[in-house]
Amino acid sequence: MSEANKTVGSLTTIRVPVPDTLFHLAGHKNYLFQPILANALASYMDTFRFDFRGNGESEGQMGYSNWADDQADLKAVISHFERQGYYIYALIGHSRGAISCLNYAALSKHVPLIPYIVSLSSRFHMADVRRKHGPELMVHLEQQGHFDWHARAAGKEITLRVTQQHFDDFLNFDTAAVAHIPSMTNILLIHGSEDDVVPVKDICELQTHLSHARTALHIITNADHNYRKQYDEVSQVVSHYFSAEGRKAEWSRRILPNWKAWVHAVGGVLNFRTVGDVWIPSAVDGTVSYLRPGIIYRCADISKPTPEGIKVLETLNIRDVFDLRSNNEAERRGTFESENIKRHHTPVFADVDYSPAQIALRFTMYLGGTEGFARAYMSMMPNIAQFFSPILEHIVKKRTPFIVHCTAGKDRTGIVCALLQMICGVSEEEIAWEYELTSRCMAIKEEDVRFLKNAMGEDTTDAQVRGVLSTKEVYMLRFLEEFHAKYGTVNDFLMNELGMAMEQIKEVRDALLVTIPVPRAVL
Repeated sequence: MSEANKTVGSLTTIRVPVPDTLFHLAGHKNYLFQPILANALASYMDTFRFDFRGNGESEGQMGYSNWADDQADLKAVISHFERQGYYIYALIGHSRGAISCLNYAALSKHVPLIPYIVSLSSRFHMADVRRKHGPELMVHLEQQGHFDWHARAAGKEITLRVTQQHFDDFLNFDTAAVAHIPSMTNILLIHGSEDDVVPVKDICELQTHLSHARTALHIITNADHNYRKQYDEVSQVVSHYFSAEGRKAEWSRRILPNWKAWVHAVGGVLNFRTVGDVWIPSAVDGTVSYLRPGIIYRCADISKPTPEGIKVLETLNIRDVFDLRSNNEAERRGTFESENIKRHHTPVFADVDYSPAQIALRFTMYLGGTEGFARAYMSMMPNIAQFFSPILEHIVKKRTPFIVHCTAGKDRTGIVCALLQMICGVSEEEIAWEYELTSRCMAIKEEDVRFLKNAMGEDTTDAQVRGVLSTKEVYMLRFLEEFHAKYGTVNDFLMNELGMAMEQIKEVRDALLVTIPVPRAVL
């Protein structure tokens, strides 16, 4: 196989090796939108384009229905780059190449999991190829047992003899096998609205077999099968999908429906949600860890739940609440405890550190924007033993659902939840996105705005106070940078600051995660 030019870029995902993306082109590796797309992806990953055997510059015999050869070629190229130390991040294919990429993801059982598949103009109903060839060739096939297929590839006219066996093998290809693709694989389906080679109904049918929440469909208006007048548009759609903005948009599309159900689930309690429902594929073996929802819950202060809200908490089997507020805050806002739900007071700051004067000083720090938030969050770390150790002990010993909260459920609560997710191996992007959800739930009370404004001084505006009470993903990402710069990995932090052994850290992970072989659907 011949190598196309390699587009070198840097992946924006934090602490992930620079990946390699593979393209299969139905014609050849340099036709249509492929070079434009490779250039568009250069900011996010290294890319490699190649031709299947007999296509373009690759040696070997082109085949009409040599699907096994496609899979062997894909495996050969993937294995080559893995030996070079690359992490295979995505497979991107067009037309037949899309079919082959989806089939490889479904049946190869590749380890580690390939996170992304992009399928452009993929066929699903294979029998529709009769329409593509036309009735005359179908008559030849029936009468002679073969037909000669004339095509143009890489500037050359080619003729391929298609026998009845070849044709039947093409028609019998099992496109429904895509249902075996692991459910945590991210899949982008793209199709042209004016595709007269593969009807739009094919991509709709394909989507129904890919009922994973991580499957997205994008129809490009007025585009034909080869996107001949939309090279820039199709390249932009794919490259945006891999951008930080695109990844966040896909995450939000999956998460927000459930989040909206949670956030108002407990009457009298704001900013309520569970932390979890996250797949964490292993980079070294055929397993995936799943951070279970319904173990870690977070919210704003839980001082005044309604009777109906208390019933919801009990139905969720929540029996323990970790209150991160100071005594002063708890006295001002009140506390909640019942016969079935126990409050554990685990303040992040001592009372002397949360006096009105110190409140003003601390929240003035937040006025410094991203850097100010990072400094404020780092200031919690010296007190880690007093507020984090009891939570870890509960996780290991009781293994039951619990709530962690402060006043607004954003800063102290956000740091505790971030640390727990770090222990579990959740990506730092997802940690930051989960943290930012607080800004969506309108947990800011007017009494909090007035209290902080008075504490911070008359010159402080309402807008500044609301900014202090906001959450942005960059705040969390900047804190994580500062955290790693000072403490190293989360394991280093737990061992050095809390005196934990690796066996104890593993016990926390085991209590929060389910580790299983990569799950695949069964037809």
